[in-house]
Parts: sequence; structure tokens; C-alpha cells
Amino acid sequence: MLIKDSSQVEKEFRSFLRAKSLKLSSLNLPIAFDAMAEFWAATRFSNVLAEDGDGIACYEDVTDHGRGTRLEIGLVRLLRLPSDAISAPSPVHRLRLRICYKWDMDVIKTVLPAGTWSFACWNARELSAFKQAIFETAGFSSMREKKPAEVSTLLDTVTSMPHQLKPEPGARQMWWGVM
Repeated sequence: MLIKDSSQVEKEFRSFLRAKSLKLSSLNLPIAFDAMAEFWAATRFSNVLAEDGDGIACYEDVTDHGRGTRLEIGLVRLLRLPSDAISAPSPVHRLRLRICYKWDMDVIKTVLPAGTWSFACWNARELSAFKQAIFETAGFSSMREKKPAEVSTLLDTVTSMPHQLKPEPGARQMWWGVM
């Protein structure tokens, strides 16, 4: 499906979830991952860069968005838009599907000692390796069957440099070069 305006990515994602009879409140990690991956594979936007313009990312981080400290595992659709100059920062529409968990002994004993992580995929041929890397993390494997405390989506527009497509070792959720 080709959509003309990438700024409508959140609206399209919510429509996609409704068509699959999925509600944000009913998502667990495997279902959320599969939904975001399918949405990425099935829905294309015409106004993104031809090369490395449409990616999917996943991260784990410890966050506080006004509801207390949570373990957050996020799935992100990154849509890079053309910029005026080749080496200039690119605007990026970033749709985050945030899946947050309250602290429990699994988080303290298993997830936190393993550290935070971030992975990105810009090519459909890399999706299997991307999925395997995420599913093997302590955070994903420990939280996969648990009910999240909060699931939400957030769309924002940020900027990134053309060379910052993959996270550096030890990078967190904002690895894509937010300026």
C-alpha cells in the first residue's frame, strides 16, 4: 500500500491495528513486534528517501514519562525525508510504539544487569536477523509473556545525520542522531 504523506504514519498504524482487531491495551511484546514488522513490510510511503528512507528499530531503556520509572521496550518506524543538502540533517518522522513494564524481580535480576540495547533494520532482507537479535535479549525474553503496565504510540519529527542509521554499541533509544 502506498501512502502519500509520511506524517500520517500514526493514523495509518492505528488503522492497521484496527483492521487486525488489535487494541493497544491488548498487545504483548511478540504481538506488538509482529504487528509493527507487518505494518513496516506492508505499508510504504512515497515521500521518504529512496535508499535507507524507511526503517524499523527496537530499543530497551529505563524511562519515566510522568508515571514512575518503567522498563520500556519500544518499536519504532523511522521515515527519513529528503533534505536540501546531501550532508545536511534529514527530517525523520518517528512513530514509537512504547511498551512499558513496572519494576519486578525479573527486571531487577535479569533485565537490568544485561544493559540497554538498540537495533535497527533498513532492509527487508535483514528482518529475520533483526528479529532474532531482539528476541534473544534478556529484556525481550523476560518480558515477552508479561502484561505491560502501559502501551502507547507517539509520533514526532526529529532530525538525523545521513550516516547515523545504525546504533553504536551501548546506544539507547535516541541513537538515530536526534539533534
